[in-house]
This record gives sequence, C-alpha cells and structure tokens, in this order.
Amino acid sequence: MKKQKFGRIVMTASASGIYGNFGQANYSAAKLGLLGLSNTLAIEGQKSNIHCNTIAPAAGSRMTQSIMPEDLVEALKPDYVAPLVLWLCHESCEENGSLFEVGGGWIGKLRWERALGAVVRQKNQPMTPEAVKANWKKICDFDNASKPQRIQESIGSIIEVLNKIDSERGVSTNPTSHASSTATSEFAGAIGHKLPPFSSAYTELEAIMYALGVGASIKEPKDMKFIYEGSTDFSCLPTFGVIIAQKPIVGGELSGIPGFSVNLEKVLHGEQYLELYKPLPRAGNLKCEAVIADVLDKGSGLVILVDVYSYFEEELVCYNQFSIFVVGSGGIGGKRTSDKVKVALAVPNRPPDAVLRDTTSLNQAALYRLSGDWNPLHIDPNFAGFAGFDKPILHGLCTFGFSARHVLQQYADNDVSRFKAIKVRFAKPVYPGQTLQTEMWKEGNRIHFQTKIEETGDVVISNAYVDLIPTSDTSAKTPSEGGKLQSTLVFEEIGRRLKDIGHEVAEKVNAVFEWHITKGGHTAAKWTVDLKSGSGKVYQGPAKGSADATITLSDEDFMDVVLGKLDPQKAFFNGRLKARGNIMLSQKLQMILKDYAKL
Repeated sequence: MKKQKFGRIVMTASASGIYGNFGQANYSAAKLGLLGLSNTLAIEGQKSNIHCNTIAPAAGSRMTQSIMPEDLVEALKPDYVAPLVLWLCHESCEENGSLFEVGGGWIGKLRWERALGAVVRQKNQPMTPEAVKANWKKICDFDNASKPQRIQESIGSIIEVLNKIDSERGVSTNPTSHASSTATSEFAGAIGHKLPPFSSAYTELEAIMYALGVGASIKEPKDMKFIYEGSTDFSCLPTFGVIIAQKPIVGGELSGIPGFSVNLEKVLHGEQYLELYKPLPRAGNLKCEAVIADVLDKGSGLVILVDVYSYFEEELVCYNQFSIFVVGSGGIGGKRTSDKVKVALAVPNRPPDAVLRDTTSLNQAALYRLSGDWNPLHIDPNFAGFAGFDKPILHGLCTFGFSARHVLQQYADNDVSRFKAIKVRFAKPVYPGQTLQTEMWKEGNRIHFQTKIEETGDVVISNAYVDLIPTSDTSAKTPSEGGKLQSTLVFEEIGRRLKDIGHEVAEKVNAVFEWHITKGGHTAAKWTVDLKSGSGKVYQGPAKGSADATITLSDEDFMDVVLGKLDPQKAFFNGRLKARGNIMLSQKLQMILKDYAKL
C-alpha cells in the first residue's frame, strides 16, 4: 500500500469491545484492541494515502444464529453492513481513523467525549485522595465537555495544567533517577538524526495569505507589495520562511526520533531562529532537510533543537532553528547547554528608539491557521477552555510575524533584500483582538526588540533581535542589468531585425514599451522598445521620456511568451504578467513577437 501510495483498511470490532459484555472478557479485549490498532494505522498511513477505519456491526452470523431469533438474524443480515465497508474502501472516501456502529440498515459514527475536569493539586504540594473526592462532581461533569480526536488534544490539556501549576513551565514531578550516562546514551541516537526530507511548494496565494495572517493591510500602502501579486515589486515577507520549514513540527514527525522514551506530544514552542541567504522567491517548490541538532536537559523538560535547511533550485535559501520544549521529560542528567543554540539576547537597558503598534483582528488566529498550523487551541473555544485559556489564543509564530514586519517597516522601508536573520523567545500567549506593541532598539545593523500586549503590558516576545544587511551590501548583490538573462538575447535580436523593418512597424504600432524583467522576484533588467519615432529602436534601461505601457514579468515567463508556451492574456489574469499604462497597446506586441521577429 505504501509503495502504491494508496490503501483502505477496515477493522471489524464489536459493541462488546466498546461497551463490555458479561462473560466476554477475552472477546471484548481483543475487539477493542483492534480499534486501537486501527487508530494508530490511520495516523501512520495518512501521509501515504492509506486510510483505516473500524466498524462495530450488529449482524446475523453463524456465531449469533444460535442465540438470536431467526427473524432477527434475517433482519440483521450482512447485506446491511457490506455497503458501508465498500464505501470506506472506495478511493474517493476520505474518512480516516473513525469508528462506526452499523446494522439493519442503520449507520452511526462514534466519538469520545471528555469532561472539563478539575485540577486537584498545587505546586510543591502532594496530591491526595481527599482532594479527588472533593472535586469528584466536577471531574465527572460533562457540561462544556470536549471531544478529543487526536492524542495531541488529549495531552495538550495536561501540558497546560502543568504550566498553570508552575509558571516556569516545570513541575516537581519526582523525576526519575537515571544516571547521566544513561541520558547521554539515550540522546545519542537522536542527535544528528535526519527527519524525512520534504518539499514545500507555494504560489503567490500562500504568500499573500501569510502576509494577511500577520497583519499586512491595504491601510498601509507600503504593504501592497506583500498582498497584491500585481505589484511590480511583489515579495514574500521574510518570515514566510518559517512556514516553508514548519512541516516536521506541525506534522508530528518528531514522534519518530529514535532512542526517545519521552512523549513528544507534550511540546511547546520555546524559541525560533530564521536566517535568509537571499530573498524568498515569489513562488516556488523548495526542498527541505531537517535534522535534530541537539537535545538539552533543562530539568523541568527537554529542549530539542530542530534545524531545517530549505533549498530552491539547489541553492540554500533559508535556515530555521526550532527550539521545542518537551514538558516534564527532563531531569535525567543530560547536558544543559550547547554551542549549536542560536542564542537569544536581552534588549538594551534604555527607552526604546522606536515603537510600532498593530491591533490584531478577532479573526487573526482563524486567518493565520490557513498557513498550515491547524492546532485547535487557536480556533476551538472548548479546546482552549480545556487547556486553561479563556478563549482560543494566537499562534506564537503569528506574533513573530507581526513583530518582524514592524522591524522591517521601521528600519528597512519594507525592503526584503535587507533582511538577514531573526531570533525570538516566546514568553506569553496573545488573544486575538489585543494590540501588539513592538519596542525596538537600533544598535548598528542589529535591531533588538520585544513585543508587549498594549492593554496589559505583558511581554509576549522577549530577548529578540533582527539582523539587517547594510544598504551598501544589498546594492552590491543586485545582479548587473541584463546579465545572465535569456531575455537579453531576444531584445538584442529584436533590435537587429528592426533595422530592416522598423519604419513599417513603428507606423503600425506607434507606442513605447518599457519592460521590467525579473529574476528571483526582483527586477534584474529594464529594456525599452521604442516603436513611436523613426524606424524604432531597442535599448537597455528605462524609457527616455514616458512609456505608453510598462510590462513586468520574469525572465523565464518572458521566454515562454516569446516561444508561444505561455499565453500573455492568461499570464496577465493569473498575475504572472503585470502591465500598467495603456494596457490595450500590449495587443500590438504580437507584431513584434510574431509577425516580424518570428522567434
């Protein structure tokens, strides 16, 4: 099934396993065991399009015909079960990891329900049976119950309880007394372990959705380059780099680290580092490699450093380091520090040099989660309440994006080519609707910052900084105009052919076209095709005077248009070709590209 990237499995359990039945202890245990097996196969097989579901049928069979009346056996014949099985096995059925009772022509899906429960201990205090008794009614109260579907949801509430009990994210939980050598050997198989490589493909749509998710708005004209694909300088926000690399973290791949006996679902995002080696392409398919860089023992928990390297066309574009805190798994004698950590730095001890504010929308988390982090903590009020929050909280990486955007706006005029790196520590949660206040201190090309909630004064991102590239360096990195571009050859050839037929073409076209050719999302060359004066001319650079129409597209797309592989009109409507000025004049380009140039 894994080899063919398709599979459908249906397990047959029983109501005896779900509810229990007198005299059937062995049968009940086996049948509920099948449900556990099915649920795990559903998780493990999902990435290979292998779905696994379970049915608990009520059906007449050789086993039941001796204890059921004949008419009941007939009414519960397998014919009334088989259609459900056939549907669950069909390639178009997306159901996965579910349990159904079925019989007699009736089908119903089952799910678990969990009471809100009660916390029955305090920090550094023993937990007693008297406390359990005193809270028994609350423990068993199904008002405001949640309906967990994944183990992450089950564990998430416990993690948040630990956080509430101990504000330092640790609880005195009588850590096991493993020796230091045991910890070292346990981590040895994990450190350097390579997670499965993956691809991260995106278009302008995902880049725009992310920008809106971190607060870019049409209210700020300089944000248009991030939210309108038709902008001549359309760019991905630099922090979109975390979205490209986040799959191992949000997709559960950490559970496959060898040698770990801890529960990796008990995770919190502690810190984040991102470094860009060049601006992100406006669209692309990046190949990503992830590795466990190190594992640190902080006593109250472990810190797993996950390094992710992302490549575009074989070139390293960005590097992420996710610092993942595993609650309650420390205290086993491992090392506390590592030279592989990208260190967070305290902000200067003086008033900030600049402060920017943005009020988040009530829909901010709902919008941001569309970039791939589907944790129900950020959308489901019942789940958030069970986790100890008044309502769903904002993603930490959403606040991260807001803060980085403030720094880029304040100190780089939204020039993404000046962004080099960012490091943050996540301190406290944010609720959608609250106002984020980013306080910034400039020290050379490093901008230290911290982010607060304006309404409460709470610091939510601390010990953070952004490194910027000096403007002199960015200009030095700009490709020389026309260098290594296929389009250069075309413009030169058009210029040569115009020498023979230029006068005739100029009479028919009577317009000046300016071309902006991009490479990697940035303008790499400008060309002018002047078909208004004399016999026409082609020269490199902007129009000497005013252009009647300006056309922007990438070097690759330009060649596809010229070769007839890309329809210019379709390219315009899907945002790959931008035009401004007298757009109708662009129809006359056919005379250049087809009738005369014959390229």
